[in-house]
Amino acid sequence: MKYLYLTVLLGALFIFAGCNDEWEGELYTRMVSLKAPINRDDVSVIYLRYKPDDQVVTYKLPVIVSGSRTNDRDYNVRIDVDNDTLNFLNHDKYTGRSDLYYKQLPENFYELPSQTCHIPAGSDVAHFDINFKFSGLDLVEKWVLPLTILPDPSYSLNTYKGRQKALLWIMPFNDYSGSYNAGSMYVYFGDNTTKYMTASTREAKVVDENTIFFYAGITEELAENRGDFKVKCKFQDPDEVTEIEDPKTGESTGLYIKRGKLVLSAENPALEFEVVGEPTYEIKEEFDIDRPHIIKRFFTLTMEYKYKDNVSSENMVFPYRCQGTMLMQRNVSTLVPDEDQAIFW
Repeated sequence: MKYLYLTVLLGALFIFAGCNDEWEGELYTRMVSLKAPINRDDVSVIYLRYKPDDQVVTYKLPVIVSGSRTNDRDYNVRIDVDNDTLNFLNHDKYTGRSDLYYKQLPENFYELPSQTCHIPAGSDVAHFDINFKFSGLDLVEKWVLPLTILPDPSYSLNTYKGRQKALLWIMPFNDYSGSYNAGSMYVYFGDNTTKYMTASTREAKVVDENTIFFYAGITEELAENRGDFKVKCKFQDPDEVTEIEDPKTGESTGLYIKRGKLVLSAENPALEFEVVGEPTYEIKEEFDIDRPHIIKRFFTLTMEYKYKDNVSSENMVFPYRCQGTMLMQRNVSTLVPDEDQAIFW
């Protein structure tokens, strides 16, 4: 019996020793991939601050080496534009609605300073720089920069769910862009003053650092002719800036209320766009009660304008008058240094 116990004990030691040796080595095949999490639209939305006059905005795309242990050698990962994947995605997702296709970002709006990303030994992640220029980019279209890791004998690609690719949907933002609640923007047909229509939201996208655009009235944001109904809204410098004081202590909070004027315009002369009165805005800030590190900014745009729809029917012109307010709340974390990451999109 003594020898039996000894045999079992020695066997167990060999088993545990084998397990320890196994954990000391790499458990998986090392593969390289791009970190670009996809949303429900099968692309990766990246928010980048709009800068004017062809100023460069740099996005750092994470490049990853997988494995159970820290990377122990240098990698030089080759990355280039993928000219094929968008075509397949568009066909599968939108079939005949070519007006809704993702469009490949033209070369004049981006630059790849290098086509190689160096991942040094001791690191599992490096960043691939992409320089963007947004001046003149029309966001009526959905602009995507498709990238892929090029095959190379020095590394293995992570092909699981296309992780060797990144479809970057470029979304420039400024201080005023975002999704506005338009439930209080009343749209009247012709001279009617009692019955009105509303659109639940209006997506405001960037034109330049102080200007956004949205679609007039109740124009569908996925309409085939949506570009004909663009209304530009420029924020003038505020006429009134009031610093908010703490009601209990009377001390400054560093928060503000800003009020100013808006300039509305439309590029399409067929709209016969007309501004009524003087459009204005108010931006009010406050701290979140439950999360005091978050600043809440409330945007109120007040406006009235008229336009004519000449394209929805070949035989008729539809006149509209829009009057009311559009509202947006933007939450910003004061603990996050990167502005695009600090905003709760």
